[in-house]
Amino acid sequence: MAGQPEPFSGVERPFGSNDKVKPMRTAVVITSLQALTWCCVVLLAVLSLLPAHDMVRTSLPGRVEHFIAYAGSAAIAMAGYGATRGAAQMIGGFWVYAGVLEYLQHFSPGRHPAIGDFAASALGAVCGGLVIALVRRRWLA
Repeated sequence: MAGQPEPFSGVERPFGSNDKVKPMRTAVVITSLQALTWCCVVLLAVLSLLPAHDMVRTSLPGRVEHFIAYAGSAAIAMAGYGATRGAAQMIGGFWVYAGVLEYLQHFSPGRHPAIGDFAASALGAVCGGLVIALVRRRWLA
């Protein structure tokens, strides 16, 4: 109708898309991604600090596992929180977290910290976070 504002015109859309999205669906997706972020954070801690005799490994090298775990976690975090926090803040947080967890392995039986493991985790966080940041930027253009 002429002269009436468009419904949902002020609603934040995922990744800044211009699609007509119902606000409830967007809120559910964002909230789900935020909850999943914290599940990833807890899972990273549990898997990083398990005693060596309780660990179950995949057929992948350990550093590849670190890369994949942090890339996925950072990507999920950027998708859930990236609209309200910057990429540097999110990625930096995962770097600090990876360093803290790597250090805490001193206190886990049979585990030992390694700079290479930290580097794989940090690189994974950068790659996962930047992929989502670039997708979001492309979506906004």
